[in-house]
Amino acid sequence: MANIKLVAIFAIVIVSAAAGLIWPFFTNLHFTPLLSNTASQWQMGKGSQYDPEMVYQVSFNNTNFTADMKFLPMQGQNQSLLVQIKPSGSDKIINQTVQIGLVYDYPNVSGEAKPYFDMLDQSVFSMRDFATTSQYLVKGADWGDMYIGANHETLDVTDTGNMTFGFGSANAYLISYRIGANENKIWIVDNLPLPVKSQIYDFNGTMVYNFELVSLKAPSTPGFS
Repeated sequence: MANIKLVAIFAIVIVSAAAGLIWPFFTNLHFTPLLSNTASQWQMGKGSQYDPEMVYQVSFNNTNFTADMKFLPMQGQNQSLLVQIKPSGSDKIINQTVQIGLVYDYPNVSGEAKPYFDMLDQSVFSMRDFATTSQYLVKGADWGDMYIGANHETLDVTDTGNMTFGFGSANAYLISYRIGANENKIWIVDNLPLPVKSQIYDFNGTMVYNFELVSLKAPSTPGFS
């Protein structure tokens, strides 16, 4: 009987030790819901083939402007984007046509357009860092890791449903992550090639930029026909 007790105690010690080793692994796991193969997915540029026109109101570090983005008809395998920029408080319109690439990065633009493209690069086009490949549009889906200084955050789908924007109402998906005390937010609508809204803060709680789609012409886009 004494030997049986010793074996039992030894087994408990082994199990406890093993649990102690693997428990940190489980506590660091980021669980996501089971994703169906039928769940919709989104990536930068999805729906551009329907040639939408998307007008954004952008505020970046207190610089305000309107960006009218027209996805032009495909030419073979290539597609171009005509961007018309109108600075707030000005009648000036800056026109720039660029060929759309996978990462929506446009360094070779005119000197007049460059300051605004630099701001678009860090705002409307910035989701290319997380969605150049397809990501699931399902609440709880993990879109990737973010390292902000010493902080590790995850970009997740935190809400879905019918939401209202400057251009109207649509079924949308809220992608968000925390930075300091604030929740940074990006809204996605399926079959529209760019995010429709975003609010981004720095560690001090100061808004770095925000943008919103205020006008949409997409007569050929599924869901907007």
